Amino acid sequence: MAEEAETAGAEASPPKKSKKKLVMLGGALLGIILLGGGGWYYKQHSAHAVKENVPVVQEEPFLVDIPTVISNLESSSGRPVFVKLTAKLQVRGATVQQVTSQMPEIQNIFQSYLHESSQADLNGNGIYRLREALLARIAVQLAPIEVRDVLFTELLIQ
Repeated sequence: MAEEAETAGAEASPPKKSKKKLVMLGGALLGIILLGGGGWYYKQHSAHAVKENVPVVQEEPFLVDIPTVISNLESSSGRPVFVKLTAKLQVRGATVQQVTSQMPEIQNIFQSYLHESSQADLNGNGIYRLREALLARIAVQLAPIEVRDVLFTELLIQ
């Protein structure tokens, strides 16, 4: 009988060990599947978030319209002298939205410089000096954005 008990005990023990191994193997397999699925989900959803937030920067120069600026010029005669100016900026390395968000500051630069100028300042080479001065001031204002040129489309002095 003792031998039968030993053989019965020997037969009963191996199934417990194989169940333990099977449960551990199943748990490891389930963990790998969950980690793989979580990694895939994170990769899919984080990639879309990054792509949506990145603005498209135009490497080629593009033109941005500056609204018409009407300003009075400094005059010593007491007679008011007005100037009407419409221009475009040639910009590179930014988006149109970045430049248009700075439009009030750009218009302020135009207004303040024109208000300081006189009619004699705009005669002859004065328009070239006006262009250069405005270009320098706007380039400083839009610092990381490259401003290549200021193009006058309309300039009327009355």
